Amino acid sequence: MAVAEALERVGARSSCMFLADRDHMSLNPFGPGAAASGAFGVDGTIGGRAYALETTLTVPTADGARMWVPLIDGTARVGLLCIDVDTGDESDNGMKERVERVASLAAELIVTKHQYTDVIELARRHQPMSLEAELQRSNLPPVALITPQVAVAGILLPAYEVAGDSFDYALNAGTLDVAVIDSVGHELESSLISHLVQGSLRNSRRNGLDLPEAYAAADAAVARIFPDLRFATAAFGRLDLSSGRFRWISAGHPPVILARDGKVLGEVPTVPVLPIGLGGEDAVVNEVVLGAGDILLLYTDGVTEGGARGAERFGLDRLAELLGRGLLAGLPPAEMLRRLVSAVLQHSSHQLRDDATLLLVEHRGPRSDPPAITTAADARAAGGEG
Repeated sequence: MAVAEALERVGARSSCMFLADRDHMSLNPFGPGAAASGAFGVDGTIGGRAYALETTLTVPTADGARMWVPLIDGTARVGLLCIDVDTGDESDNGMKERVERVASLAAELIVTKHQYTDVIELARRHQPMSLEAELQRSNLPPVALITPQVAVAGILLPAYEVAGDSFDYALNAGTLDVAVIDSVGHELESSLISHLVQGSLRNSRRNGLDLPEAYAAADAAVARIFPDLRFATAAFGRLDLSSGRFRWISAGHPPVILARDGKVLGEVPTVPVLPIGLGGEDAVVNEVVLGAGDILLLYTDGVTEGGARGAERFGLDRLAELLGRGLLAGLPPAEMLRRLVSAVLQHSSHQLRDDATLLLVEHRGPRSDPPAITTAADARAAGGEG
């Protein structure tokens, strides 16, 4: 109600709010006027395009114009405003600026108030959610973060039945920590393992442990709670924002993908260690130095192995090709990942057999000559420190 009143004061004749569904594929009505409005898809609609490109779009109507304004909390998009204005107002730059300010404040209200009520969360769902998915989603960070030095975006599907996958990131003074986790099995036990690993990695980071120590702590925690050889694969590491140096551990996880100058270069050479929970020792810390504009993509095997039963799997080549297309199109990071996961869903006939998670990191540091790709193992082989 407060948002609708604010929009009326800046010149809107009527308005309606839509929140992004947890599957990132549709926008659901919320607030005053919701009963008279229906959900609509992100793909193939004008409103969906405004949301996807994170930009205001205006369409002429018989008696004025309709403005579609994305709701962005800082850098994470949460939904959309649909606003009807009188003829002439749509060309007023001052009007557009005022509406976008209200939209920004509305997004902040949604993000802060959802912690005190279920109403907002329920508006973002179109079906019941499993307990496993509820646990995982309660622990995820915002889907996107953009600063002058770094951009990060993550996505996790299926929205309502996810179990063992998770992602995490944290921006601290001069560093960005990231993690992608894929726990063995499905259902509640898998969700609990993922929860435990994510909590352990966060605890180690906040206690100042280095990457090998964090690996050992998470491994010990899983082995203690799940002694029957339950485990999780993970890729987790730290990006130094000033130097561009990214150091990470690959615990039985797919290698990260590197893109540079709009081109996907492929997998970064990686020395893996045992998955978390299987008693691995002497964790190898891999390393790559990123130049300004370089992009890393971390993912779980549910992305590349997705496919309808009996059909060809999605595959690494298809993932790299679609990532390249997104880069050439200049899509926002969150939208790039949404389209990648949408392609996986379509390839799987919307019946994912495993969770699919993607985490994209773009280093935006000072421009420099593209550095060489090296790992800690390469450095040791050359007589370096590793």
